[in-house]
Amino acid sequence: MNDRTPLYNSRIIKIFLDYLGKYYPKLDIDSLLQSSGMTLYEVEDQAHWFGQDQVDRFYATAAKLTRNPRIAREAGQYTTSTEAIGALKQYSLGLMNITSLYRMMGILARQINKGVEIKTTKLTSRKVEITSILKAGVAEKPYQCENRMGMFESAPKLFTNQLAHIEHPECFHKGDKWCKYIISWENPPFVLWKQICKYAVIGSAFVSGALAFLFPLQTLKIPLFSSALLCIGLIFFADHLEKRYLTKTIQMQGDAAKEHMEEINSRYNNALLVQEIGQATSTILNPRSLIKAVGEIMEKRLDFDRGAIWLASKDRTRLAFQYGYGYAQEHESLLR
Repeated sequence: MNDRTPLYNSRIIKIFLDYLGKYYPKLDIDSLLQSSGMTLYEVEDQAHWFGQDQVDRFYATAAKLTRNPRIAREAGQYTTSTEAIGALKQYSLGLMNITSLYRMMGILARQINKGVEIKTTKLTSRKVEITSILKAGVAEKPYQCENRMGMFESAPKLFTNQLAHIEHPECFHKGDKWCKYIISWENPPFVLWKQICKYAVIGSAFVSGALAFLFPLQTLKIPLFSSALLCIGLIFFADHLEKRYLTKTIQMQGDAAKEHMEEINSRYNNALLVQEIGQATSTILNPRSLIKAVGEIMEKRLDFDRGAIWLASKDRTRLAFQYGYGYAQEHESLLR
C-alpha cells in the first residue's frame, strides 16, 4: 500500500464537512477541498474512496483553519447526527439494540474504512470491548484513532440521544499492538422505570401480605388502595416513556428509509442517464440533434436547475455554447 491507495470512504469526509458547516459556517470549504486534492463531487459520491495523503492533508488544513485540536473527535461524535452515512443509518437502526449495533461494528466499519479490522467482545449488557487492528502497510495517523473514538461514542445517540463513555487502555500509536476501546452506555430512561415498577409491585405485594397477618383488613383498605394506585401510576409512566422512545426510533427509521430511497432514486437516474446517452449517440448521426438529445436527457435525469453543453473550437482556443436549459432567454442569448 502507499499514500494513494484508496482506503477511506467519502462518507468520512462528508461527515467532517457537515460538522464544519454547522459549527464553522464561515469556513471556505472549496479551499479546504482544493488543498486536500479532493472535489465536492467526489465527496458527495458514496462509492468514492480517498487515499491516506488526501485525508491527512484534509485534516491538517481543517485543524489549522478551525484552530481546534479536538476536531477529529468532535466530527466523529457528529456521525449519527448527519445524513452523510446514508443507508448505514437505516441498517444501524434496524438492529434496534445498542449491543447488537456494537457487535456489528466490524461489518459497518468495512463500509467506510478498508485500513482496519474491527472485532467486538461483549463484556456486560451495557459494556463492550472493541479492538481495532491495523492492516499491513496502512500508515494511519493518531487523529484517525480520535475520529474512530468519536464515532464509537456517537453510536448510542441513535437510541438514547446520549454519547457513550469510552476508555482507551491500549493504542497502536503509543506502541501497543492494536487500539482497544472499552465502551459503556446508559439504557433509555424507560428501562430504569420498568425496573422500578417491577420492584414496586413485588414490594407492595410482599408488604401487603405481611400486614394482612398483623392488622384487620378493614384497617388496610386505604394503604392497599394507595399502594395499588402508586404501582399503576408507575406502570403507566414507564409505558409512556417506552412509547415515546419507540415513536422516536420509528420516526428516525422513517427518515433513514427516506434518505435511502432518495439515494436509490439518484443511482437509478444516473444509470438511466448513461444508458440513454449511449442509445442517443449510437442512433443519432446529426451532431446538433445529438447535442439537443443529450441536453434533454441531462435535464430529465440530473437534479440540477440549469445545465449547458459547450464544445471546443477546432483550434481548441475557445468554448462555444451549443445547448442549455433552465436559462432565461436573455441569458441564453448572452451565452451564445
